[in-house]
Amino acid sequence: MKALFGKLVLILIVLVLTSSISAQWRLVSTPTKIDFNSAVQLTDKKAFIAGDNGIMLTTNNRGSTWMKIDLAVQQNLNSLKFIDHYTGFVVGDNGLILKTDSRWRSWDDISVASNYYNKDVSFSNELNGIVVGYKYLYSGETPLSYATILVTHNGGLTWSDKSPMLTGKFNSVITFDKDNAIAVGSGGLVAFTNDSGENWYMRRITNHTLNSVRVCPKTNLKVIIGDNGSLFISKDEDRYRWVDYSIGRFYDINSICQDANNNFVIAALRRSTLEENIISRSVILKSSEINGIWSEVFSTINGTLNCVNFCNTGTNTAIAVGQKGIIAVYEKVLAQDTVICVDSPSKIKLQNYPNPFNPTTVINFKLPEQSDVELKIYDVLGNEVATLINESKPAGSYEVEWNASDFPSGVYVYSLRAGTNIQIKKMLLLK
Repeated sequence: MKALFGKLVLILIVLVLTSSISAQWRLVSTPTKIDFNSAVQLTDKKAFIAGDNGIMLTTNNRGSTWMKIDLAVQQNLNSLKFIDHYTGFVVGDNGLILKTDSRWRSWDDISVASNYYNKDVSFSNELNGIVVGYKYLYSGETPLSYATILVTHNGGLTWSDKSPMLTGKFNSVITFDKDNAIAVGSGGLVAFTNDSGENWYMRRITNHTLNSVRVCPKTNLKVIIGDNGSLFISKDEDRYRWVDYSIGRFYDINSICQDANNNFVIAALRRSTLEENIISRSVILKSSEINGIWSEVFSTINGTLNCVNFCNTGTNTAIAVGQKGIIAVYEKVLAQDTVICVDSPSKIKLQNYPNPFNPTTVINFKLPEQSDVELKIYDVLGNEVATLINESKPAGSYEVEWNASDFPSGVYVYSLRAGTNIQIKKMLLLK
């Protein structure tokens, strides 16, 4: 049992430190626990999020506050894309397709039949666009899902169904000029067109589900990612010869993009085994090369990250979103301002007594100046079990008692965030 606790504690400390020292990635407060499926970092400060039950949120201050955009729909929103600062599209379940050309202030309904479940959208310009996903058709009494491709050449006023008669789903599509586009989906399915979506050519490059396809604007490098670490690239001169650069079967990769420094950044679910238990956590990985070494720069067990998106205006701001309302933001400035202290000297003093304890302990801390303070307790799996303080405090010494009568014996971690300073320490509950 002690060995097991030791391994768990090591994993937890790594998770906490990775989240804190993660090169400017940080979790921000969220107004809902609804799953988020898509996000766009439109400018340095402005971002949009779309998710289940028709929810769309926007921020003008890098996630400090969020405003709800009322779309008057209840369907799950699966993908959000902007052509420019005025024109954007969102697609979702039951045939939902919405369009804005008024700086997102109003949205027009250009939906298709309700048996279509639209997973992604991409427009090469205001007129030419493609929506992919799947539709249900009945074979006798049993509905079957068929991969779908919808094409428009008039800005979504009308849609043409170019779907292959293949069971399965398309999950992602990218148009990278007026004529060319790629779609990917379940069972390793890849489709491409070179005539604005009128004709499609199909092949399978793996047995695993493919979740996203992107084209890097500077190099025309095409990248496909998916489950079981699937990562394939095709260079412009290779056309559609896909080269396998998969990173490991314990990663399910959901999203990929490039930052302002041309580093590749991916959001993935990582599975690891501890004794007989499987532990899943969401991670953000970064590498300067597709075939290089991938570094884990952020980690959380709060939920699966479904999307990561960097601002395309040359800044190093970004957003990642996922299940249970999880939002993480990336800000380059934090690297200069944030001080991380773990069991090391700091102007902020933090300790608890007694330790070990049963069932109460007192956490002491000292603030050198007025600060916004968060004091939280986490269990060995990284789950937040208690928030003891979440308010502004003047300079001074403080004591907070934690009563763990309702919690099992084991190691817990308490984290104090005061302004831009963070301290993390361990304590042991013995009953």
